[in-house]
Amino acid sequence: MDRKEFLASVLALGGAALVPANASVLDKMEELSAEAPSKRIDPSLAVLMSDIHICGELKDGKSIHYPYNPTCLELRVKEILAMRPLPANVLVFGDVAWDYGFEEDYRYASELLRPLEEAGVRVTLGLGNHDRRAAFFKVFSQYAQTTPVAGRAVSVVKLPDVDFIMLDSLTEKPDLKPRQSTTVSGTISDEQIEWLKDYLSKSDRPVILGAHHPLSELRNLTKMLENSPTVAAFIYGHVHIWNKLVSIIRPRKPQHMLPTVALPATFYGDIGFAVMRTSPKGAKITYTSKGFWWPQPEDNPPAEWLQRQKDLANEECTILF
Repeated sequence: MDRKEFLASVLALGGAALVPANASVLDKMEELSAEAPSKRIDPSLAVLMSDIHICGELKDGKSIHYPYNPTCLELRVKEILAMRPLPANVLVFGDVAWDYGFEEDYRYASELLRPLEEAGVRVTLGLGNHDRRAAFFKVFSQYAQTTPVAGRAVSVVKLPDVDFIMLDSLTEKPDLKPRQSTTVSGTISDEQIEWLKDYLSKSDRPVILGAHHPLSELRNLTKMLENSPTVAAFIYGHVHIWNKLVSIIRPRKPQHMLPTVALPATFYGDIGFAVMRTSPKGAKITYTSKGFWWPQPEDNPPAEWLQRQKDLANEECTILF
């Protein structure tokens, strides 16, 4: 798809909120940087995304479910590629697949995310309740090879000033049939908890944890974090709504609050991605809304949707190390 075709497809959706207000961004997307990769990629920058929900079942080249959604993800990818410097990492917090975690969903998602990796940006995927491990590991076989917890999609991303750990909170029913939904709520397996305890006991660096599901659903993880002061924050997806909260889960040291951040989606709800910049003192996460819709964009969005986007024009959350 070239630039004109892409714009035409976006406009055909009637989704004005899908298009950046500054048209020059589209021109920047087409520029190829002549700088050395080491100069144009910032290892302290990471993009945080969630709930991309890609449907790989196609008819006439378009997804049969919510055909606007791959276009939304394409636009987000182009916006990331227009960043200068580029982020070294893009972290996707689960629900990569549309609904039932088919192999074709992951193949299509891989295709849509490939421009990031071709530009030298590392993409790390987590699993949510709409994903399926067998299909995911078949398409993204590297995760089965690199995970420190067998059978779970767990990733460790070493940032300059902090370690980021993506946990696997998918609760997958046994013997699932095609097009059968699994449990919506999340859990962290005991094997992950034991591995994480060992990791934290040996680490002298701050750690940011991430998973698809909110901490309120992950009771065993919450219990473990009561005695894990090196964990600086918890980031999650699932709710499709940007939010920043504080959890008091360390009763003996109430000054050690745990920031929790809920990420936007590209599917419905708050739209876009957050940007995290780390330093020796901490991390700052920023989010500028790219729109809001529920369940899909409309030609004439309600005033409430537009107000939501305006309210989230300059969101920030600071995490101290």
